[in-house]
Amino acid sequence: MTVLETTSSHSSDDPGFFALEMLLRLAGLEVDVALLRSISNNGPIDVASILAYARKAELSARCIETRWIDLPKYALPGIIPLRNGSFSIVGSVAGEKVVVLHAGASRPSVLSEAQFTSLWDGRLLLIQRLSPVSASTLRIRKLLTRILQKPRRLDQAASHSPPGQVAALVTARRGAAAVSSQARKFGSAVASLKPRDQASQVHELAFLPAALEIVETPPSPIGRAVAYTIASIFTFALIWATFGTVDIVATAPGKFVPSGRTKSIQPLEAGVIRAISVTDGQAVRSGDPLIAFDATMSTAELGHLKSDLLGSELDVARLKAALNKAQNPLTAFAPPDHASLALVEMHRRFLISQTAEQAAKLATINGQIAQKEAERATSKALSEKLRAVLNPLQQRVEIREQLFQKGLGSKINYLTELQDLVTQRQELTVQDSRHSEAEAAIAVLVEMRTKAVAEYERSLFEELAKAEQKVAGLTQDVIKAERRTALQTLTAPIDGTVQQLAVHTVGGVATPAQTLMLIVPEGSRLEIEANISNRDIGFVEPGQDVAIKVDTFNFTRYGLLSGKILSISKDAITRNKPPARGVDSSSATDTASSEPTGQELVYSARISVDRKQMDVENRTVDLSAGMAVTAEINIGSRRIISYIMSPLLRYKQESLRER
Repeated sequence: MTVLETTSSHSSDDPGFFALEMLLRLAGLEVDVALLRSISNNGPIDVASILAYARKAELSARCIETRWIDLPKYALPGIIPLRNGSFSIVGSVAGEKVVVLHAGASRPSVLSEAQFTSLWDGRLLLIQRLSPVSASTLRIRKLLTRILQKPRRLDQAASHSPPGQVAALVTARRGAAAVSSQARKFGSAVASLKPRDQASQVHELAFLPAALEIVETPPSPIGRAVAYTIASIFTFALIWATFGTVDIVATAPGKFVPSGRTKSIQPLEAGVIRAISVTDGQAVRSGDPLIAFDATMSTAELGHLKSDLLGSELDVARLKAALNKAQNPLTAFAPPDHASLALVEMHRRFLISQTAEQAAKLATINGQIAQKEAERATSKALSEKLRAVLNPLQQRVEIREQLFQKGLGSKINYLTELQDLVTQRQELTVQDSRHSEAEAAIAVLVEMRTKAVAEYERSLFEELAKAEQKVAGLTQDVIKAERRTALQTLTAPIDGTVQQLAVHTVGGVATPAQTLMLIVPEGSRLEIEANISNRDIGFVEPGQDVAIKVDTFNFTRYGLLSGKILSISKDAITRNKPPARGVDSSSATDTASSEPTGQELVYSARISVDRKQMDVENRTVDLSAGMAVTAEINIGSRRIISYIMSPLLRYKQESLRER
């Protein structure tokens, strides 16, 4: 059942009662109907009645004159008087909307600012529970008020009581007055006490109540002494931090390396080991064989490439001879000197076949041209013959026509002569057409012959271009294969000593770029290759002194090495950032890094070493390449207070700047 459904029946006709009861129910309280009716004299509940009831019920109540824009500042819900004399409960305010519960409504309403201000008279009643301290203070105040008012009530009772009860009332009044007087005296005495008046002996404090014993016991001097000691230590530390200084040291991890740089011996590609010509610690000279790999596959590939190259060179020679028009192709054919006789003979026959095929094709076309030329000559001769006969026939027809018209000749003879004339004319037309056809056919055949020659030369040029391109590519492949075959035997690049030989099995497989051994240069001195942090490089320069700690030997027992910075790289090296360590290697402040995420920028430095041996347990131990070291470079000093305040100054500089 909701709060709206459980409101009492007294609120149905009284908006003030409804609002007060609903607000108290929302706060988890009940309404004392009798008290509320007695305050309002059984009349309608108004603002004064609500405030009076709240104070009687030991609640915090206040009436505030406020505005719409100030409503969100208060702890809602609260009661608002309306202009029409009614009351409502105002809930949360969000933007320009407010939730309001009117008297007698079954559910809240959402009103706009304009709707709300048109109903509201500008007052806000806030009723809340009192805090425990405030409630206790109120109860004590009421109790003292009753005690102080009790003698007055006794006097009033005595004035209206019969004589038999006067003595009892007087006795009660005297008792209350005595209690009140004793309370005032006790409070005055407690307030007038001073610390020196409360001092007592230790044996006397034991007879006091527990609370008074705690109050009267003087404080222990140990706490004050501890406070003075801490203050003195802090003062001394502050003075020391202000005037004391510490060295700024740039720490650079590194390792020993030969001055001539150790040379790594690595294979170009995977291979099977066929021979190992050196052992660990063996001295070698430049060019000495170290390890030989199985060269079967590289040799076979080289032979295959050379064979393809020779075939392509023969193709080029054959095609150039076929395209040579100045002399016989067989005479112009010039094969490479290193070609075998069998290959040369095969390409010579291919050249003969190729040229013979082209000659046969051209001979066929030439024969067709000759045939068409003969047909053209025949048709031309017939045409001339027909033209010579045509004129006499025309005259004969004209004579026959005149005789026929004069009745001297027969019509049959006339028609016969006319038919012969027409036949001769048609035959002449046919022969002229055949002559034209022969000329057209001859033109087509000539064009075909020209096209055949051009096509033949074009195909030869295309094959020649491809062959020359193939020769160029195969020449480079042969060079690469020869280099690859040569790399199947690893040789020493310099004079030196073999170290860290990684393979010992003939027939084993080596992977590409695998370090098979190291060659330490002969006669080289030891140096240190250290990595200087990007944050320290601005304070480090060649010539600075360096203190060197060898990780193998504890520097607290065996001492340090000395050295100087020889050179520093001009550009940074990007590498993966190592896991965080407990000690910061930076000598500067702990500033935020702008390096790429997961990476760091370092500068490579070369550091000289003052000696190659260290005294360890009454014996001399040689330092060797690869030993890890830590180089410490003194790059200045700073006051301790500056070191302590540096993070605070950085936070001050970098804080409160975000958008």
